[in-house]
Amino acid sequence: AFGSGVVSRLNDFDPDQIQSIEILKGPAAATLYGTEAARGVINIITKRGTPGQARYDFTVKQGGNWFSNPQGRMPVNYWRDPSGTVQSLNIVDRYNQLGENIFRTGRMQSYNASVSGGTAAVRYYIAGNVNRNEGAEDPNYKKQVSGRANVEIAPSEKLKVTASAGYVRGFTALNCEAGCGGAMWGSVFSTPANLPENLCAPTPEYGCDFWGGFRSGPPAADRSLQQSQGVDRFTGSLQVNYQPFSWLTNRLSIGADVTQEDNVEFLPYLTNDTLQYFWGPTLSQGYRYEDRRAVTYDTYDYAATIAFDVNDDLNTATAFGAQYYRKHIETIGVEGDQFAGPGLETVDAAAIKPYTSQDFQDNNTLGYYGQETLSWKNRLFLTAAVRVDNNSAFGADFKWVTYPKASLSWVLTDEPSVSDALPGWLNTLKVRTAYGESGQQPVAFSALRTFTPTTGPGGTPAVTPNAIGNPALGPERGQELEVGFDASVFDERFGLNFTYYHTLTKDGILLRPVAPSLGFATAQYVNAGEILNQGFEARMTAQLLRRRNFSWDMDLSLGTNSAEVKKLAGSDTTIVTGSTQYRIGYAPNAWFRERVVSANYNAATDEVTDILCDDGSGGVTPCYDASGQIAAPRVYLGRTTPAVEGSVGATFVLFERVRLNGLLDFKSGYKKLDNNLRVRCQIFNLCLENMNPGDYDPALLAQIRSNGTLRNFSIRDASFVKLREISLSYLFSDHIAGLLGARSASIDFAARNLFTWTNYTGLDPENTFLSGSPGFLEQSNLPQLTQFVTTFHVSF
Repeated sequence: AFGSGVVSRLNDFDPDQIQSIEILKGPAAATLYGTEAARGVINIITKRGTPGQARYDFTVKQGGNWFSNPQGRMPVNYWRDPSGTVQSLNIVDRYNQLGENIFRTGRMQSYNASVSGGTAAVRYYIAGNVNRNEGAEDPNYKKQVSGRANVEIAPSEKLKVTASAGYVRGFTALNCEAGCGGAMWGSVFSTPANLPENLCAPTPEYGCDFWGGFRSGPPAADRSLQQSQGVDRFTGSLQVNYQPFSWLTNRLSIGADVTQEDNVEFLPYLTNDTLQYFWGPTLSQGYRYEDRRAVTYDTYDYAATIAFDVNDDLNTATAFGAQYYRKHIETIGVEGDQFAGPGLETVDAAAIKPYTSQDFQDNNTLGYYGQETLSWKNRLFLTAAVRVDNNSAFGADFKWVTYPKASLSWVLTDEPSVSDALPGWLNTLKVRTAYGESGQQPVAFSALRTFTPTTGPGGTPAVTPNAIGNPALGPERGQELEVGFDASVFDERFGLNFTYYHTLTKDGILLRPVAPSLGFATAQYVNAGEILNQGFEARMTAQLLRRRNFSWDMDLSLGTNSAEVKKLAGSDTTIVTGSTQYRIGYAPNAWFRERVVSANYNAATDEVTDILCDDGSGGVTPCYDASGQIAAPRVYLGRTTPAVEGSVGATFVLFERVRLNGLLDFKSGYKKLDNNLRVRCQIFNLCLENMNPGDYDPALLAQIRSNGTLRNFSIRDASFVKLREISLSYLFSDHIAGLLGARSASIDFAARNLFTWTNYTGLDPENTFLSGSPGFLEQSNLPQLTQFVTTFHVSF
């Protein structure tokens, strides 16, 4: 099944306990994170106490989330009954007419309390949170309790010690989805053939009254299967800052992140006759699958900085440090099938135990770095750095890797010889450029040759080849050049940040098939070549209107990306990864499939003939050869990642107390596989094209009837514009807050994921298949839910 691997660990952090989130990428991340940083780094900084009287904060959130307009987004499915009549079914609409709902409005509730304060010598922040959120399907919900304590002690001006500890305990009940049926899967692929009037006439069939059109049985049957994840997570850190001299600073940081997951899939012994019918005689006796996963991250980081003034104009700061990262994962999995009777729940109570597993893996990184920063008159800044890393997942023949970095920035408006020539409406202008390299280590064990245990002749233990390994495997290496500027104009009412980036990923890690003659069935991880990414990122902030009781601000962002595979290993020009490919001259992981361009349909024989495909050179070629095998080449259909994305935000403030915010964001220039469409039309024959083929383009019919081989019709443009959020907040006056004995109070109303403008044929262009497949595939999972949340905050 698709289980609890879909639960994001980012959900463990309470947003009310977060001070800020920093996203580092490119040269900015190179020195500090090296081999961990090729795909960027997210730093979550939790709140700290400030000197002063104790401050008590309480936050209550109440709201709901729901599947917006399901009857308008759920597909209409078709079936031709034995009499030849075509029947249709929009299952959500049918249940609405019966006064029932397949999906619900899930309640969202959260309660947060914190206290902070301190003195110059001791500062503290202590917080706790309780929340329970329900999903749009029963029994999907999440319960979570978390706490955090951050303490900063400064016994002297030279020494400061900061300690942080957080704990999360949570439980998530998941939906039974694509691997086992579920309300969503059963609804998307529902069929009129399973309506009671079609199953029960003329002779009633056992259980048919409960089917109701669902593909997999009614939701009541699916709810008998329990999928869940329990989690216990501890995060802790200790940082010591010691400054023995004014020119020397030392920092030592030690951190630990320990997560215990308990992933369970459990079907009890079923005594209900109806439920037994849907699960069958064997599965209805129940089973339990349990996977326990323990993940530990340890970090050790030492840094020293020597800073002094060379003269009145020149300042220097020399930094050096060492870091050690350790990731340790342990997994234990067991399964037990067929309980002897009701009430039994453990694996030991099952009659059959077909599966046991125990494994662990370690990944360790050791890195050293040095960095020099020069500042000239506090307006010209030059930084140069180098980092060297070694990682345990590198191949035996690959040792240390070096990552250099350099950056230069110049505040032109502070330079007298330049500022005089600049126009008066230009308030500040800083130009900057940077070059840096970072990397991404291989997956643990991917460089090693491995074997799988098996039973040999006569029951003796033996092994068979598994992965061929690659002793020369090293990290992906990203070389990025950035050029940009930051400016403000017209009394700083408008701000503009612009960055052009040029990133060349060398030695990209890809899976390449190996020759069967080598005896290894799996593909090999290789440093396959070079991928170029370039584009720009721009952001403009604008204070469009400033009045005593009214203001209007805008925030606009735009980013572009042009990606191309420049080189692959050896003589390779293409690496195939299913329906996507890495092909020289095209975007990485791009869509490549046969493209049907024409065909003929014979209504008399109900046959599609003369099927022609794009030959990749501007012409056409037969899609099949004489033996019925695919003969046409796969051609480029589009990118899997957006070429353009951005957002538009607006903020209105009235009387300094009322704040109205709105946010639109968009992505374009990419395609997704609408696997709902493919499965409905090609596998279950639920589309109208299956019922009335003569009314449709024969080229489309050729694909639908190809048993999934031809599928370019289901790879669809996923561009969209989404109204992401509208929020309204009100800050109560000091007088009203005083009536509560508080120093401040506010209330906020927020609505999210309100509407999407798109030509995409699926449920949501941002949907991602639950199995963990890449985000360019959608199948039978809930779209993003619409939310409405009210937040009340009070401080004492």
